[in-house]
Amino acid sequence: MLEIQVNLPIKKEDAIRYFIEPELLKRWLCRDAIVNPVKGGAYELFWELEDRNHNCTQGCHLTSLTEDYISFTWKGPIEFEDIMNQEPLTHVVIMFHEKNNSTQVTLLHSGWQSSEKWQRARLYFKNAWGSALKSLRNMEFL
Repeated sequence: MLEIQVNLPIKKEDAIRYFIEPELLKRWLCRDAIVNPVKGGAYELFWELEDRNHNCTQGCHLTSLTEDYISFTWKGPIEFEDIMNQEPLTHVVIMFHEKNNSTQVTLLHSGWQSSEKWQRARLYFKNAWGSALKSLRNMEFL
C-alpha cells in the first residue's frame, strides 16, 4: 500500500472540495474531470483531452464519500494499462483530519500485486501522487 500525507492550510470541507469538484481538480491534478459526488458516482479524470480513452480514470467511481474521507477506484497510464485497467482496479482512500484551521490529508493507494511490472506501477504512483499532492499544497487556495 502507498501512503502519502500532506498538510493543507484550509478547513477540511474545503480540502474535500479539491478532490470532488471538477473545476478544482482541474486546477491541480488533471485537464478535465467528471465527478458525481455520491457513492457509486463517476470519478473520471482525464490528462489528455485529445484521447479520452487512455491516461484517464474513465469508468472509475466513488466507493465512499463522507465528511472525513473519500474513496474511489483508480486506473493507470498507458504503460500500465494491461495490468491496472481491468478488474480488480486499484483503490484510493483519502482521509481528511482538521486541526487548527489546517487539514492533514492522507492518501492510501492499495490493490498492488507482486509482479515486477506491478512494482514499477507502484513506484510510478508513489512519485506521481507525491508530486500531485505537493502541487496541491503549494497552490493558492480559493
